[in-house]
Amino acid sequence: MIRKVVKWISLFLIVVIVVTLIYGFIQYPKAKGVQNFVSERIIYAPKDKIWDIISDVGNYHQVTAEGIHHVQIISGEGLGMKRVCSDPKGNSWEETCTIWEPGKQFKFEVNTQKKDFPLPFKSLSGSWKLDSITHNKNKLTLDFNYEFKNAFLAGYFLRVGQKQAQKDADYLLDNWQRMAEDVLYDLNLSK
Repeated sequence: MIRKVVKWISLFLIVVIVVTLIYGFIQYPKAKGVQNFVSERIIYAPKDKIWDIISDVGNYHQVTAEGIHHVQIISGEGLGMKRVCSDPKGNSWEETCTIWEPGKQFKFEVNTQKKDFPLPFKSLSGSWKLDSITHNKNKLTLDFNYEFKNAFLAGYFLRVGQKQAQKDADYLLDNWQRMAEDVLYDLNLSK
């Protein structure tokens, strides 16, 4: 009886591994090389107010999804600024600001080469861009570029990861939009 159970469990595990490998092989061309994820939002508030909110990069962890638990600026401000971000498990990574155009855009590149880098990326960067449509109507664009360390296994995680990235981006954009469009937030800024 035990042999039959072990046999069926082994067979099940082999099928799961084969299906995972086949799916990864099918997805491999999609996951090979640099990938891009973009999320946009129209925000009805003055551009300078939106900029003040999104450029508060030291407090990013207070408005973003649960994947970022803490942010600490370790040097500089604007272009060349370095910050350390950590997740709820205590894993951390360093980011450097490579573009800083006040009122327009900024970009951070993650140092993925550190030995203890906790994520499965070969490269990772994110840009935040603010474009005016009218005085109180602006488009905020989040644009992330990433490359997996292992494209074959990444093919399996690509679809799941994109869904989670969209969920996290929506969470962040919802918070920023709420802050920017909230009249009470203006009153707190004036205190």
